[in-house]
Amino acid sequence: MEINDQVKEVLKKHTGLVFDFEKYSLIGELFLPDGDSYEIQIVLYTYPRLFPTVYETGGRIPPKMDRHIYPDSGSCCFTTRAKSQILLKTKVTSLLKFIDEVVIKYFENNSFYELNKHYYGDEYSHGKMGIIEGYKDILKIDDTITTAKAIIQATTNKSLKKHQNCYCGSGRRLRKCTNGKHINNFRKLLLVEKEVLESDLRNFKEAIEMYLERNDKEIK
Repeated sequence: MEINDQVKEVLKKHTGLVFDFEKYSLIGELFLPDGDSYEIQIVLYTYPRLFPTVYETGGRIPPKMDRHIYPDSGSCCFTTRAKSQILLKTKVTSLLKFIDEVVIKYFENNSFYELNKHYYGDEYSHGKMGIIEGYKDILKIDDTITTAKAIIQATTNKSLKKHQNCYCGSGRRLRKCTNGKHINNFRKLLLVEKEVLESDLRNFKEAIEMYLERNDKEIK
């Protein structure tokens, strides 16, 4: 669906929003299913390569990472770039789905926080560790080194070889490991652009150095 048609679809359902051509943004009041609402701006320049950039413009959420707002830009933090690209190619296939499945749930979670002083569901850490945790979540493994190796594999070989050994280190074939779950996870990883994978790999450097330093101490 063309972007103009996607915008029309959004405006038809979310009547509190208008489209500002100069700012290339959806702006206005977004109503949640429970009757709560937020003043927002959804900037579309990065879409559909990445999630649109969303701002809470009513001053309701303080600009700090603990509240899932980037302090430097003031934009909302939904997930990692890698996970956003996977979602855009699997579940979040339109602007309306992005608003309904990502933006509204984000603000519902904030409303929950305002009442309970904590968010529902699991959260990633902030910064580099959050990016690493995101990839571990995609691949469903816990080891940082193994995760980094899988990302490197994805950047160097975009074709999926079912008979290769699984990235998890089990020694089993990829297509058979965990009853096929790991091959599906690796397929998701291949949906992430090489540029994003290579950029995110830099965040593993410090964690890997700490791991190697700890190993050296144990050997000595």
